[in-house]
Amino acid sequence: MQHAKDYATWREAAAALDKREGWDEWREDETSHDYDWRLIRSRLRQIRQYREDGAVAKLIHHLRQGLHWNLGNLGNPQLYAHARVGSKKLISEYAGEVSAALRWLCEQDLPELPHAAKLKFFEETELSYGRSALMLSGGATLGLFHVGVVKALYRENVVPQIMSGSSAGSVVCATVGSRAPHELESLLDPEAAYYHFWRLLPMREIMRHRALMDQDQLRKAIAANVRDLTFEEAERISGRVTNITVSPAGVNQQPRLLNYLTFPYLYVREAVLASCAVPLLFPPVMLMTQDEHGERVPYMPLLRWNDGSLKSDLPILRMRRLHNVNHFIVSQTNPHVLPFVGGSEPGGKGLRTTARDYLYSTLRGQSKSIVDLVRQNLPIGGVRRTLDVASSILDQEYRGNINIVPEVSLWRYANVTSNPSMEAIKRFMLEGERATWPRIEMIRNQTQISQTLDACVRQLRAQPPLPGSGERGARKPELKVVRDRGNAS
Repeated sequence: MQHAKDYATWREAAAALDKREGWDEWREDETSHDYDWRLIRSRLRQIRQYREDGAVAKLIHHLRQGLHWNLGNLGNPQLYAHARVGSKKLISEYAGEVSAALRWLCEQDLPELPHAAKLKFFEETELSYGRSALMLSGGATLGLFHVGVVKALYRENVVPQIMSGSSAGSVVCATVGSRAPHELESLLDPEAAYYHFWRLLPMREIMRHRALMDQDQLRKAIAANVRDLTFEEAERISGRVTNITVSPAGVNQQPRLLNYLTFPYLYVREAVLASCAVPLLFPPVMLMTQDEHGERVPYMPLLRWNDGSLKSDLPILRMRRLHNVNHFIVSQTNPHVLPFVGGSEPGGKGLRTTARDYLYSTLRGQSKSIVDLVRQNLPIGGVRRTLDVASSILDQEYRGNINIVPEVSLWRYANVTSNPSMEAIKRFMLEGERATWPRIEMIRNQTQISQTLDACVRQLRAQPPLPGSGERGARKPELKVVRDRGNAS
């Protein structure tokens, strides 16, 4: 396991070790206090029976009312704290059977389920069930860890359609989100991308720009990895929802979550440049948008934006509201967060995990109270704005349902703001893969149903109704302008 270079090799060794220690027998045993195994077994048998009997009405009714995220506590991280590969066999069988039943309903020509009714069933079920998202934190050069995480997920076909990125994470997120699916494999080759983001400015330029690093070099690196597209164009090409966070450089503005819904005409490159603009290292950035003539023009020229991780490293609340996300996979590399956030998920057991969580929450709570007390008694100015940022950093949640983090080491912190060698790049990426492999089956089990629902909705929306069915083609809801009858001419 320690010397594995790919997931298949690691999994084979991990499964052999599980068998030697008796965990394969634990997987076969359905019973556990960590989830409602009786409920899951009952629903599995019913769904399987309805599909085998071709009982479409019963199957639809059963799925529509009973298909919910974390049913029977299936999302409990304790279910994956025993065996190295996966969890109870019943859990993977349930996810697989539900997905098979959904695909069967989607693909079969069923007289009792015409196209319009079928699309309505899948859209409503997807909305009820919720979606998964991959969130990539900030972390400067440590963000190369994210590339390994995405590579491991991509090779196993479990990358969520919805992704977010802040600072360094925005580069990886936008790189993936601006490419067609068949282009991703080449991007995962460490020698196929450009990773030289840093160049220290001469002292005269530092004084003039009030920043230590050359933003032109950062812009060059982003341009080498991210295609020059608007968010709307990127979503159309990649099929993925790219979300980039930026923080305001001034007062009276809120952090923004940029994507094809909120800012469809905004250019992705400048959004990434702004999200990477760490104060003191880089100056704030003006965003660029596409006007009604297709020309590149400034977006709100009076506003400037900087590092997204300062106020919204993981935009969990806005992702919930905007994309119906209720399951978050987090790759966390922020240097100030890593010492306090281990690889365990919230709710994990064990003295070490409990003590670390208590220490982290206590220190964060006390620090925020002190910072808020001081900043509330200061006039608006440079010191007040610095404390506002500090308060925002302390107030954020840096973990999700599934957390993938690197080990804390002096080597990583020493390379946080330096251009890595090819050897270091490969090391960062391999560490990202290795940290992801133990969570692959957890991610597969917890995202399989939502990914199946998403694929079925996409397929049905693109599929015209059968000739002679009398149905209209499926259309997304549109906003309509309602004229005031009293003022109509």
